[in-house]
Amino acid sequence: MKCIQSGVVMLIGMLIALPSCTDEQNPAKQYGDTITQTSKNAKTFEIKVNVQQVQKSIQEFYAANNRYPANLNELSAFNGITLRSDNYDYDSATGALTEKQ
Repeated sequence: MKCIQSGVVMLIGMLIALPSCTDEQNPAKQYGDTITQTSKNAKTFEIKVNVQQVQKSIQEFYAANNRYPANLNELSAFNGITLRSDNYDYDSATGALTEKQ
């Protein structure tokens, strides 16, 4: 009988403690969230670096030709790097380049 009472007390204690174990306290969820956020941060950083590299290439084109490239395909022909124009918004009048959202 004493064993059953101990088991019941232990079960009640676990049921009371269970709701207090939230996602913020779950190490597996915290690890998963950290990995997901790190991956997002790495992608954001990569995009920013790519934009900076393309902007530098635009400036090099301007220095060599005294004008901005008409489009990103012309820039690709100039520097030999394949650019995916669907990733950027490019203004040939100003040479401004921004990442598409």
